[in-house]
Amino acid sequence: MNAVSIGPLLFSSERFAAIVGIAAFLLAAWLAGRFVDQRVSVWGWRALVVGLAGARLGHVAENWQSFAVEPWRVLYVWQGGFSLVWAILAIAILAAFQIRSARVFAAALATTALGMATWAVVLQLSLSGATTPLPTFALERLEGQMEPLTAHQGGPMVINLWATWCPPCLRELPLLVRSAAETPGVTFAFVNQGDDGATVQTYLAEQGIVLPDAYLDPTWRTSTHYQALGLPTTLFVDADGRVSSSHVGEISPEQLNDALGSLRH
Repeated sequence: MNAVSIGPLLFSSERFAAIVGIAAFLLAAWLAGRFVDQRVSVWGWRALVVGLAGARLGHVAENWQSFAVEPWRVLYVWQGGFSLVWAILAIAILAAFQIRSARVFAAALATTALGMATWAVVLQLSLSGATTPLPTFALERLEGQMEPLTAHQGGPMVINLWATWCPPCLRELPLLVRSAAETPGVTFAFVNQGDDGATVQTYLAEQGIVLPDAYLDPTWRTSTHYQALGLPTTLFVDADGRVSSSHVGEISPEQLNDALGSLRH
């Protein structure tokens, strides 16, 4: 489900591809530093720092209205939010100012191209093309009655798999609840994984959170159905009941808005 699990570690496909791409870039820069020119290796580390900073600041600039409301979220890098275009621009500017040798420039260009190619290949290999339909088994609503998620079929849905013991689940929950209230025509189904009803009700009451469509899934059947590797997982389901995209890990307002925009078009 657009995620990669390595032992106890869980990465979204995008994050895993970025990590592998960066590793390939640094390895290539180190090799070029040994066999071509030591300056390539030094430039590689500088390019990494400048590229990451440019990617983050570019993303913030592109979504300045959202960050203006909560400026401290600029530091929430664990949510993701990096612009590839701005990263490339920052690295290009660094190269233009620092590299004077054609030999070093050619090596730097080759290492950058290798890192980008590695990222693209790993991303395509790790992305899931599955269009899993909605599960037909019944789940218990928090109010007590039994109901399958297919009861909402016929319109777009957002299915959030969460638990009260999962910190990133709890951090993103208020955002999803607000989005549910502000997005008419899209059903938000909050499917708790593993907790009992009393635990969920106590937590929601303490936090003053009202979930529009809350379900209990004590045996994790929904996670198994969608092959979700960890929590939180947010699934964006089209009107035909098929998953159009998914997000593993804490979701940011920008990522949520982009996914909802694609879902409604």
